[in-house]
Amino acid sequence: MLLNLLLQERIATKIKAKDWYDVTNKAGELLLKDDLIENRYIDAMIKSIEVNGPYIVIAKGVAILHARSEDGVKNLGMSLLTLASPIKFGYECNDPIQIAFALGALDRNKYLQALSDLSLSKPLILLKLYSLHKLFYLLIPYLL
Repeated sequence: MLLNLLLQERIATKIKAKDWYDVTNKAGELLLKDDLIENRYIDAMIKSIEVNGPYIVIAKGVAILHARSEDGVKNLGMSLLTLASPIKFGYECNDPIQIAFALGALDRNKYLQALSDLSLSKPLILLKLYSLHKLFYLLIPYLL
């Protein structure tokens, strides 16, 4: 499922960001550009972090940005950012973040499946160790 969601045009590397708001906006813009979400979904991702804290930080250096489908998802999609410089999200034991995914799904089942696939996948470890170009070829066996 991940390989179908994470298209090359929704991957951006070495992105400069000043804070977690900027990271969230940039990850969301990749989904917005492909008309997978409405602009209000980006606002909802930010609001969710403001209200609930940095629960989206799932592992050391990795965040999965998301909000509810009714907050502006048009179609299932995922984006990936690698950051030029790490950014603190406020989750002390897993900060700073260097990798941010944004996920939008129309229904709860697809959302949970994508989130589960991403959260449980071995490629998260590899994301920290290899450049994205090398990583893409290493990930294929894990994602198929």
